[in-house]
Amino acid sequence: MNSTEPSKPTILAVDDEEVIRTLLVNIFQRDGRYAVDIAADGVEALAALDARDYSVVITDLQMPRMGGIELLRRIRKARPELPVMVFTGYGDLQQAVEALRLGAVNFLCKPFDLKEIVPAVSKAVEAVHKMDRRKLAYSFVDSLHMDISVPPAMDHAESVLQMLVDPVLNLNLAEEAEVKNVFLALDEVLINAIAYGALRIDPIIRESETGHEDFERELSKRGLLPEYADRRVRIIADYSPEKAVFRFIDPGEGFDFENLPDPTHPENLFREHGRGLLLARCFMDDLQFAGKGNDVTLIKIRSAAGT
Repeated sequence: MNSTEPSKPTILAVDDEEVIRTLLVNIFQRDGRYAVDIAADGVEALAALDARDYSVVITDLQMPRMGGIELLRRIRKARPELPVMVFTGYGDLQQAVEALRLGAVNFLCKPFDLKEIVPAVSKAVEAVHKMDRRKLAYSFVDSLHMDISVPPAMDHAESVLQMLVDPVLNLNLAEEAEVKNVFLALDEVLINAIAYGALRIDPIIRESETGHEDFERELSKRGLLPEYADRRVRIIADYSPEKAVFRFIDPGEGFDFENLPDPTHPENLFREHGRGLLLARCFMDDLQFAGKGNDVTLIKIRSAAGT
């Protein structure tokens, strides 16, 4: 490799099954954007982490010697800024929830949907890069109020989300690992507000075998249609030294939020809508619905680690 060529972000993939490790190496090699190292358990992973820097760790939960939960705890203590994603099977539900609460940025379900692995990792890597680039610009902010009107085109979403989470870090409301989780929680709520509120996409589209691709296609298509161009998602954000409050108001018809399915039930967790709700509830200190269900408030209270 030419010495002037930027090095690729490197992923550490941790799983005790050789076939899974080989599969992950092949996936990322075919994609070409990432280098990948492998480890068979948490002990090998910690040794690898001592030897070099990684952009993301993706780890199984059930492994000999040291499992994913203990590995996550140790990474959070030594490298709180390092994103960690976990693999989970149907029987690992409670451990997956525990991993999210301990600071995992996302989870991937076994058996894998191969089309979801690289985008999930890319999202975690890019979130880290964007926070690093913008941190200095907010270093003089003590408190802040934002009132944002977001158009339905998704190409605006990431910039808006980054603007929302920057003060959380720079007002010391949370450490970097927690801020990544706040970003992901707000991302879930904003996507839902745009898709189901502003663009009126039927949620059932995400439940088919090709649901992810169908949803993304419909999201892109409707975002360009003139009939939806004037529909906006309003975001009101207030920051103080004690907490950050994010309110999302969309122009949709809402839903019956009082009878939401339990997001921790296995049948709901692995569905798209259950996944988003679970992430938002795990990563924020409070999640409130008002009005017709199209008015959602998320609250992040200053953490001890952020003081």
